[in-house]
Amino acid sequence: MRCLRVILPLPKYEGPNGRSHFRVKHQQSVIDKTLAYAEAGSDVDGFDSVALIIDWYCTTRRLIDCDNAHARCKYLLDGLTEAGWWPDDSAIRQVTVRRFLPGEGAGFKGRVVIHAMDHAEHALRFPTIDPVFG
Repeated sequence: MRCLRVILPLPKYEGPNGRSHFRVKHQQSVIDKTLAYAEAGSDVDGFDSVALIIDWYCTTRRLIDCDNAHARCKYLLDGLTEAGWWPDDSAIRQVTVRRFLPGEGAGFKGRVVIHAMDHAEHALRFPTIDPVFG
C-alpha cells in the first residue's frame, strides 16, 4: 500500500477555540498552510480519495482532545491539498487522530505526522463495522 508522509511542527493555528484576534488567526493559518505545502513538495502523485492518519506528539503531559487536534490541522491539510496530495477537501474520506505523550514517539515531540493513503486500499486492509447495518 502506497503511503505519503510528512512531518511538521505543531500548527501555529489555535483552532476554533483559540482566543486570538482574527488577524493573528489569519497569519497563523497562512504560516501553517505555506509550511505544509513547502514540506510536501508539489511533484506528488496524489490520491483520488484518501484516508488520513494524524499522529499528534504532545509537548507536555497534557493531552489535546482529538477533535481539537483535527481542527488545528485544518490549514496543514489545506497546504497538502495545494501540493496535490488529493484534488480537494471532499476527497478526504476518513481521518484518524492518534495522540502521543512526550517519550511515546520516536523523537517526534512537538510534531504532527500526517500519513495519507488511498481510501479504497485502506478500507480493504482495515474494514470498519457499520454500527447500524453490522
